[in-house]
Amino acid sequence: MKARINITQRMLNKSIIDANKSVVAFVREHRPELGYDCINNGGKNVILAHYDDGHGEWPTSIRLYRRPRGDKLLSVQGLTKRANAGNVMTFEYDTKSDRIIVRLELGEPPKEINLIE
Repeated sequence: MKARINITQRMLNKSIIDANKSVVAFVREHRPELGYDCINNGGKNVILAHYDDGHGEWPTSIRLYRRPRGDKLLSVQGLTKRANAGNVMTFEYDTKSDRIIVRLELGEPPKEINLIE
């Protein structure tokens, strides 16, 4: 199981991402003691992880937040330096090392808009 997030420019500008169902389920399965079920409204937890770009790995952290009204959010340290809008960020669990791996993949190219009809 892995979590997938399609990166938008707004996410990069604000450095905060709404946690989708895949993220919530991923954290619940692999780090339940730090997941959203254990965070009070207005609180946060930090999960240690590693970026993997195919050439090496670098430590990072995933911050899980709950707004005072209960919305589930996250941020990933260093994301704005590594990602572009349109990339897909994935979280994967490596059973051998007991680590969460963050990867960035190229997303689908933007659709061309035909302005002349």
